[in-house]
Amino acid sequence: MFANFSWRNAWQSARAFTHTALRKYAMFVLRLSPSQNILQGMLLYTFLGWIALSLPFMDNGQVGLLDNLFTAASAMSTTGLSSVNFADSYTFLGKLVVLILMQAGGIGYMTMSSFLYLSFSRRLRLRHKEVLNTEFALPRTVRLQDFLRTAIIFTFMAEIIGAAFLTNYFYRHDYGFMQALWYGIFHSVSAFCTAGITLFPDNLMSFADSKTINIVISVLSLAGAMGFIVVTDMFNWLVRRSKEISYTSKIIIVFTLGALLLATFFILITNPHLTAAQAAFQATAAMTTAGFNTVPLSALSAGALMVLMALMSVGGSPSGTGGGIKTTAATCLLAIVSSHLQGRKQITFLGKEIPTYRLYIATSSFIFYIFLLFVTLFLLVWTESLPFLDLLFEATAALATAGIGSGVTEQLSPLGKLIIIAAMLVGRVGVVTFGMALLNQTDEDEEPQAPAKHEDLAV
Repeated sequence: MFANFSWRNAWQSARAFTHTALRKYAMFVLRLSPSQNILQGMLLYTFLGWIALSLPFMDNGQVGLLDNLFTAASAMSTTGLSSVNFADSYTFLGKLVVLILMQAGGIGYMTMSSFLYLSFSRRLRLRHKEVLNTEFALPRTVRLQDFLRTAIIFTFMAEIIGAAFLTNYFYRHDYGFMQALWYGIFHSVSAFCTAGITLFPDNLMSFADSKTINIVISVLSLAGAMGFIVVTDMFNWLVRRSKEISYTSKIIIVFTLGALLLATFFILITNPHLTAAQAAFQATAAMTTAGFNTVPLSALSAGALMVLMALMSVGGSPSGTGGGIKTTAATCLLAIVSSHLQGRKQITFLGKEIPTYRLYIATSSFIFYIFLLFVTLFLLVWTESLPFLDLLFEATAALATAGIGSGVTEQLSPLGKLIIIAAMLVGRVGVVTFGMALLNQTDEDEEPQAPAKHEDLAV
């Protein structure tokens, strides 16, 4: 049967097949709009992750195909919701696949594939640049090339430093070196990518009193969620490429810190049994959409859950690893309300007028987000026999890619899991990008330049 088999011929056939498949895929990509490219890439990576997780040696043999799809979508969308006990259900190889998916979803799969695309045709490279500009909302003061370089370098530097601190902590607390190293790397990537997936059955509740875990995880989550725009701005300012921090970065920093302080205060006064550290950590986990928790959600009051849902819906910042409508969009909405109540025609924040087209983007994002949240909640209420507040929290966490589950994820029906899967993927792609992909918008017209009196803002 194998007498005429030739490894050389097999290799050549495989190369020819691969070359043909890549060429056809490239032609397919060229026919799509940038928004559709982002959506198809997210679906493709999720599908490949699902196939990998469905291999026999990836789990303990008790995880079904739908749950593997749920895990792949949760990791790729950096949500963190799980329909099974992740820590006990998957083998080392399965967890390694999830780690790769988290990294691809967190830093942006288009960023990771940038260098691969450089080997393709000039036309495909130009389309790839259009997709990157769509995936990452950047102010005009930040060049795409500088942004990509800074994003990749900063990501791996932050994750390496975080992994070093966490590995040292686990090693000093009765874990073998290799196990401590694995735990350190996994949780560092999960925190920076705001994925919220842990290797512990109770999330991080066993480490509620650990200052190291609380501080390192919080700093990594903030670093990822606040976005690479802030990092690029800070770097350019330190090396004197720019004279000051951009308007976008100032808004991100002010809004994020202000929201965290207010949320921590409200969580504390509605849950006096919590410590300040526990309240701050939970607020950070929601604001960054990281999804970790050091206290059970059942121990929180309804008021605290409302605060967490508000934080999750706002989420991270443009071109960061977090989900939600973004801090800059929320700032635009607050500026509109504030200016209207004061009777001012100009919409300003921090003494700067916000460009009108950025206000349109922010309001569109908010309205479409609320619409998709309503649709997701309606479908869950229709298909599931679970408490309304739990379903509302679950829908919010999924669409915001926050992953702070209400504890009912494993109780969802197969149809309910599919609804959450769809919400997670749409939330990671971005509601506006998803809408543009459905409407087949190419967004070829260049955005108007901000007048001299305006400071451009990424939304």
